[in-house]
Amino acid sequence: MKLKNCFQFFSIAILLASCSTSKNTNKPNDLNQYPWFPFSWYSADISGKYFDKLAILVHTKVNDLNADFTLQFDLGSNSTSIYGNTIGSYYPENEIKSMIIESTKSTTDAGRIVYDTKGLTYHLGKFSINDVAIIDKYGESIHKDSLFTKTSKHIGTLGANVFKNKILIIDYPQQKMCVLDSLDSYWEGRVTFVQAQSKRGRLHIPLEIGGNTYWFLFDTGASLFPVNTNKELWSRIVDGSAKTDTLIGNSWGEKVTFYGRPIKENVYLGKRLLKKSIAWYNENKRLQEFNKSENIDGLTGNAYFTNDIIVLDFKNTRFGIAD
Repeated sequence: MKLKNCFQFFSIAILLASCSTSKNTNKPNDLNQYPWFPFSWYSADISGKYFDKLAILVHTKVNDLNADFTLQFDLGSNSTSIYGNTIGSYYPENEIKSMIIESTKSTTDAGRIVYDTKGLTYHLGKFSINDVAIIDKYGESIHKDSLFTKTSKHIGTLGANVFKNKILIIDYPQQKMCVLDSLDSYWEGRVTFVQAQSKRGRLHIPLEIGGNTYWFLFDTGASLFPVNTNKELWSRIVDGSAKTDTLIGNSWGEKVTFYGRPIKENVYLGKRLLKKSIAWYNENKRLQEFNKSENIDGLTGNAYFTNDIIVLDFKNTRFGIAD
């Protein structure tokens, strides 16, 4: 979904899983030795309800521009993008054209024209990203008087593709994350993993609900929904006597209605009992077709893990929670 400020409200995310490891905590002298970079939460009202953790924003620099930009952290997407209208405010048209690789033109399922680029780099602390797609004629233009003010400008999304063969650690309580090439003994000893599945670079994780295992894409762009699924599965796992809650969101310019009720069964990730939560469903054709194409039962996001440190091991297709 797309929020008013150009944030993609949902995405199509990541599901992970885990395997037990022996606990051997060789704690480093300074946890700040890891290449952390900060993130912040985007808050907003949806259908008259206030949500303080609606989306994750990561601050970034673009090339050598002396400006602060934000990206929506969206592991439901297998692409990392920059908004054409926004970056076009900083460069003359001929320079933007020189950055676009015309032969890579494609169209998203939401009908947006996208190109691969050259010469565009995101800098997130010490982590740099060159694999950036540009969404043509999308995003907000920036007035020339505001280009280099201290106010952050939202410029794109950070997708799962940049973490290929990497380890991503998300520390929700401290609002920071880092990217590693491998895990040292400290993290291997501290984290309990479940085995995940991967498709197009995105992680799917197994949630056990009422004794049955279902596969969900782990989508950091779906912050609102612990479980977002289809009506059939939703009807089986929720309390049928409970009142149905309703949210109306905007998915790439398309209004989508979501219906929620409390889950009546316990939900587990591996041996970990997850907190009581609400399951949601929608009947949007595009979103449901995506789930079918991914061979998943739905999406899960940040909601279950906001008090945890999680480890997404894209190299070994694992999802872990730190003890």
